[in-house]
Amino acid sequence: MANINLTLGDFKNAVGMGTRPSRYAVTMPLYGSGEKLEVEVSALTLPESNVPSIQIPFRGRILKLPGDRRFGAWTFTVYDTDPTQQGISREVWKDLHEWSSQINALESNETNLKYTDFTRDWVIEHYNLNGKQDIKTVRLKNCWPTIVGPIQLAYGAMDQLVQFTCTVEYEYFTIDGVEK
Repeated sequence: MANINLTLGDFKNAVGMGTRPSRYAVTMPLYGSGEKLEVEVSALTLPESNVPSIQIPFRGRILKLPGDRRFGAWTFTVYDTDPTQQGISREVWKDLHEWSSQINALESNETNLKYTDFTRDWVIEHYNLNGKQDIKTVRLKNCWPTIVGPIQLAYGAMDQLVQFTCTVEYEYFTIDGVEK
């Protein structure tokens, strides 16, 4: 039974200052160029995993047993970059398309790569309030892009930077400090 006598002080003691969704860093090596996505990633979620149930009917009831863990696709948001600006050496949207094209060419529908050639391991770190210590580190194993999202252009768009989404598949992820 829930304790209805909990106070605001109890809540503050349990939660403390909490964590902030804006305190994160990513290291996402791209295929081919040796470049990494780091500061260009504007929004993300930590990936989910799912252990579905195996449902077995028995005499009018359903026995539920844990099934096999599954890892779904992971989507994040990226700022577009302009290589014509001084100090900018690449165009992220094109780099992700180039990676995708190496996996399955746009025109010929072919590849000469082995699986280990086109996948990369990525790291997401969620930091504490002062941004100096990671409190969660997630490592995505063998990532590759499945969807490089569209870039929307509009004459009326003002006071914003261009962003697009990218969706990747990966084999599995690990969380530092959680049994593998």
